[in-house]
Amino acid sequence: MENYALKIAVDKDIHCFEVAEYPHAGNESCKYKIYQQGTFVASFEPDKQNILHICQNPAQLDEELLYLLADQIEAMHPRQIPTEELNTIEFDRDDEMEAPPQDVHTPQ
Repeated sequence: MENYALKIAVDKDIHCFEVAEYPHAGNESCKYKIYQQGTFVASFEPDKQNILHICQNPAQLDEELLYLLADQIEAMHPRQIPTEELNTIEFDRDDEMEAPPQDVHTPQ
């Protein structure tokens, strides 16, 4: 995948980043590497649900800034729901998603 630019506005400051995506290979654990003005500043690792977590932060960037950056990266890469999770979703006649039936016990 090609690198792409992201801008994050915090207060009146605009932070410009370049995001590089790397497939998991060998000992490499961080999937997204973040650069600012050509310098490596942070990286993110997705969990099993593809939610990004800070992997490295050598530039000691503010974590709130990194969380905003992770949100933007996640928005660009929508996570796929594994099909095994779909067995608990039900639709009624109006095609609205509803919770599966619940066992409700009334006190006696």
